[in-house]
Amino acid sequence: MNITTKFAKKNKLGQYASTKVSYSKGRFSSGVVSTEKANVNHNGTASNKVSYSNGRFSSGVVSTKKANVNHNGTASNKVSKSNGGILSDVALATKANVNHNGYASTKVSISDGGISSDVALATKANGNHNGYASIEVSIGDGGISSDVALATKANVNYNGTDSTEVSNNNGGISSDVALATKEHIYPHGTASTKVSHSNGGYSSTADEAFGSARREKHLDFLNVRYVVAEWVGPWWKGACFRRVHDKVVLNDVSLRIKPGEITAILGNSGSGKTSLLDVIACRSSGKVNGSILYNATKCTRAIIQNHATYVMQADRLLPNLTVRETLTYTARMKLHCPNHAIDKQVNQVIMEMGLKNVADSRVGGSIIRGISGGEQRRVTIAIQLLKDPDMIFLDEPTSGLDSYTARNLVSNLRDLARRGKIVLLTIHQPSSDIFTLLDKVGIMSKGEIVYFGCAREIVPYFTALGFPCDRYTNPLDRYVDVASIDRRDLEKERESLERLASLVSAFKSSPTHLQTIKDIHADLKEGPTCIESDARDPGPSYFRVVRTILHRMFRNLFRDRKDYLARLLLLPLFFIFILIFLGRLKHNQKSIQDRMGLLYQSSIVPSLIGTINSVALFPCLRDQYYRERRDGLYGTVTFLLAYSIHVLPFHLISSAIFSSLVYWVTGMNPGADHFGLYSVQIFILHYWGEMTTIAMMGLFMNQNLAQSATTLFQAAHMIIASGFTKDLQTIVKPLRLLSWALIHRYSAEIFVANEFSGLKFECPGPGPNNVTLACMEYGDDFIDKYYPESPEYMARNFGILVAYVIGTLILAVVCFEVKGNKNLH
Repeated sequence: MNITTKFAKKNKLGQYASTKVSYSKGRFSSGVVSTEKANVNHNGTASNKVSYSNGRFSSGVVSTKKANVNHNGTASNKVSKSNGGILSDVALATKANVNHNGYASTKVSISDGGISSDVALATKANGNHNGYASIEVSIGDGGISSDVALATKANVNYNGTDSTEVSNNNGGISSDVALATKEHIYPHGTASTKVSHSNGGYSSTADEAFGSARREKHLDFLNVRYVVAEWVGPWWKGACFRRVHDKVVLNDVSLRIKPGEITAILGNSGSGKTSLLDVIACRSSGKVNGSILYNATKCTRAIIQNHATYVMQADRLLPNLTVRETLTYTARMKLHCPNHAIDKQVNQVIMEMGLKNVADSRVGGSIIRGISGGEQRRVTIAIQLLKDPDMIFLDEPTSGLDSYTARNLVSNLRDLARRGKIVLLTIHQPSSDIFTLLDKVGIMSKGEIVYFGCAREIVPYFTALGFPCDRYTNPLDRYVDVASIDRRDLEKERESLERLASLVSAFKSSPTHLQTIKDIHADLKEGPTCIESDARDPGPSYFRVVRTILHRMFRNLFRDRKDYLARLLLLPLFFIFILIFLGRLKHNQKSIQDRMGLLYQSSIVPSLIGTINSVALFPCLRDQYYRERRDGLYGTVTFLLAYSIHVLPFHLISSAIFSSLVYWVTGMNPGADHFGLYSVQIFILHYWGEMTTIAMMGLFMNQNLAQSATTLFQAAHMIIASGFTKDLQTIVKPLRLLSWALIHRYSAEIFVANEFSGLKFECPGPGPNNVTLACMEYGDDFIDKYYPESPEYMARNFGILVAYVIGTLILAVVCFEVKGNKNLH
């Protein structure tokens, strides 16, 4: 049936009104109306200025130009032509608003050839295809295209996917394909920008970047088994007599974590949740078997540091810094970019985590009042987001938070996941509100997976296994209890172990689990796709890191008046006790003992005050160091070098004040040179005492234990090597030989030589019955008797003291390295 009309109003089949209708020519046309400058109804379709349609078979096709066209409820304006092939329910529009099955598009280009089904092609348009919006969509030519969204300079949603600047798709078979360049793009909930074209072949659920095909970046576990060595037996039997037991922490774990989803791992204490995160993040201490893959590539420490971040359960933050300062200092050590770019990134992260209102408030801690616990959690997460990682692991982020704060926090994490990131968290007791926010849920017990899949499918899954969930019961609580081991008595423990075994067996034989393993093996067979090099990203310079750590330490200290006053004045305040007991020194025979007592106090007090200061102020810095070292920001040498520089000015000032008060008020050996040597001695011992404590705190996490060990160590030095408590010439030979290796041997020689050199003491007259008492008239005689040749070795002794301090700093580095990095969960 061919109809050709021009400048006319005509009813075709008594239903369709047309004005100025053009011609339609073709071998077979069914229900086809071609119009020009006309209002046409075709199956209820209105058109104005409709062009022509040429083709062998056209069914239900409307081609229009400068027209408002409804095709199956589709409106179009200025629609171009369609040539060839078989077209079914295709809307092609230029400079138009087009609805195709309810999809709006403007300025839609041409589709030529092949078979097109439900394809939306739009240029400079807002197009919805299955609910997907596109602007400036280019041309699709040939092949078979199903549910393909192609966009240029557009915001395109394909199954919830945002893309901008997408070019054309030509040929082949494309199904659920997103094509991306210069940005991450994933179907099923992934954002992309500046997307290039795909030509030919077969693509299924794939993304292409920089011209090479890419898959979704999954995090996969394949038959992962984690075993740690556990000592069996009492500690006093030592390593030679105690047996070593292999404890299985994770057993045959196979999972796939996808981007764009928030995944939670649940289980009771000891189920293996945190160990799973430790294994992923390369922070495990035991033996790991199986495969952990990112984008079909084995996860290494370098890949984890470049692509992932780990938010531990405890918030290790400096209490006296503001939120903005905390983020800025960390960013300066993470990002290799200028300060204005760092400030921009910090502001962006603050907005993302909802910290705008507290950005300039102190973080606070157990003693100092600051922001709330939930806000501290957000700050901890914000620190890890500064580098925009692809994977985010969180160990019980809602622990200790109220239900409202916990829900808001998980909501923020879900928003991060929607940006195409892998978000994996462990959680202990999630509320029902949190359950609704989760996409995937895993339940663990005794290191094995009981369930892993969509959160909304957990109830049907367990119900089919005979464990229904009551209507008003939290499903997560219910099924964590089902998978737990009841150890109240042997019978209940046996029953729960049997139930757990059946649940694990059911999951391993489930279609979901089998398909996951099949997909992982398929990716492994295909081989790893291109990801960034696992070499560490270039960070800021070494000197910038040291400078940043120093600046942060000073600011944190000066924000608390009590802390920096304690550092400056604690040592000088001890002068009050010395003055009370000694008063002003005289030059009689009794003053020799008084001077020795003063020198004893001068030797022991500075190192003791250094210990007290470090025990009070160092632990928070040490915790920060453990976290930032895990994140790869700096190493032990960098941290301890910065700390040793940080304490220098405080030691100099406090030592100078203490020396001035003690030396001149008590009336020690007069002379500027003697005072200078005394002051340098006080400074060295003060500094050495703090460095010794730092070394002990590298060995012992318990700061009280570290303080006790340091005090014992320093007291042993003083008793054995100083000669103030017992003459070095009369102690047993082993201890006399040992004294040459201790710092107080040399400090005592310097103190005595400096104080007694050149002094003259009064000798008492004859006593009763004209008995003349022994008298030490000159200080040099005292030196020759108890510390012979010490004046000749002053320079040597000072050199040994300096070497001893440097050696103690090196010892501190060794202690931290030997004990390794702590997992501060």
